[in-house]
Formats: sequence, C-alpha cells, structure tokens
Amino acid sequence: MFAHGTFNDALVEPGEWVARFPRTDLDDARRRAQALRLIGQLDLPFAVPQVLEDRLDLPLGQAHVIISYLPGEPSDTASDEAVLEVLDALAAVELNDELVALLDQPLHHAGGSRAQDTITELVFPLLTDDERVQAKEVLQRYGDLPAATGFVHGDLAPVNLRWHNGKVSGIIDWDFACAGDPALDAAAFANYGWPLVKRVRPELYERACTHAAMFPLTGAVSVIAQGGDPEKFLAWFRRRCAVREHPPGAAA
Repeated sequence: MFAHGTFNDALVEPGEWVARFPRTDLDDARRRAQALRLIGQLDLPFAVPQVLEDRLDLPLGQAHVIISYLPGEPSDTASDEAVLEVLDALAAVELNDELVALLDQPLHHAGGSRAQDTITELVFPLLTDDERVQAKEVLQRYGDLPAATGFVHGDLAPVNLRWHNGKVSGIIDWDFACAGDPALDAAAFANYGWPLVKRVRPELYERACTHAAMFPLTGAVSVIAQGGDPEKFLAWFRRRCAVREHPPGAAA
C-alpha cells in the first residue's frame, strides 16, 4: 500500500512495517529518525514506531527509513479520559539537551520562527482583501501568545492516532515533534469537539484556539514550499473567513 505524507512517500506493509522515502531534505529526515529513536525510549502509555532500518545515507529517491507498523484504527470519537492520558503523558516528558537538539523548531514546516513572515509572503497574495484582513488578525493573535515550552507531538490529528478498547494504543508521524507550546497538541483534539478541549485543558483553551486558527495558513505554506497545490488549505481558511470564526465552533 502506498501513502503520500507531508515530507515522505511511504510504502506500507500492513501489520509489518512502513518504509518512508523522504522527498526533499535528507538532513531533516536523518535528524527526525534520530529523534524517533529517543522518543521510542520514553516511558509513554502508548506505542511509538520503532526504527527497524535506516538507509538515509543513500541519495534522495533511494534513501529510506523502515519503521514498525502500529496496529489499531482511527476513531471518530474520544473520551476525556483517553485524551487526558495522552496529553498528561506528553506533559510529563522531561526535555533534555539531546532530545531538544533533534526535535523540530515549532512550525518548522511553515518557516519556524519566520512563520508569520512566510505566511505573509506566500499565502497573502492568494487571498482576497477581506481574507487578508482576517489572516492578519490570526497572525496577530499568534504573535501575542505567551512563551510556553513542553514536549509536543505537533500533529495529533485523528489519522495519526491508533485506538484499541477506547484508549490511544499508538501514535504515529512524529515529524513535527518539537519543544513548543503544549496548547498546540490540545488544539489537535478539537477534531473531537472544542467542548472536549475545554474540559480536559481549560487552562490551555484560549491558546489552543489560536493555534487551531493557524492550521490552514501553516498547512498552505508547507505545501507551497514543497511545490504543491495549497488549494485544500486555502479552501479550509476561506470557510472560516465566510463565518468570520477562527476556528469555527470554539465558542461552543
């Protein structure tokens, strides 16, 4: 089975392994493979893919890393207890110099510390005047966030969660893992409803809303930077602009 990810193409042998082939930056791929090895050694209550073979010494196109396949299925629903277990486990990770050196810079895929400038340069020309006004408001909210640092997965979308008996049994795709704001991971769980986020992390709720407001803009930048078509992310942002809510439903 073939899959197309953010940074890698993947060949999947269900139940056995996943071979990931970086499409662009081999240095980043090597760093992330090293980070995954360390993350796999953490005392987490869910499984993390293990590196089985590393051939990132090969040229781009042949270079690959093979990781273990995590069983389980995505879920359309999530309990407060299951989400809390994941967020509490990530919050309990102590960041050391070795791990931090291998993790992504927050929003690395969208320009890192220059994410706001990169969005302005690459995405704003594709927006209408009104959409640019709303995008500026989102960037201002993001720029006003207080500094916060914790161990963050960075992409806890439902597609990256594996479930078994109502609990998260495994988490895949640690490419965005960073030393950043834990509210970013809380925001990802809004896929199961903002009321859940407000119940499990009330102290992070407002920051989580701001991170979620950025998702379509950072996603568009990432795709543009790789020479792809950002229309899916632009359409996502335009739907929010139409109701003037970034993100919609957060006031529920």
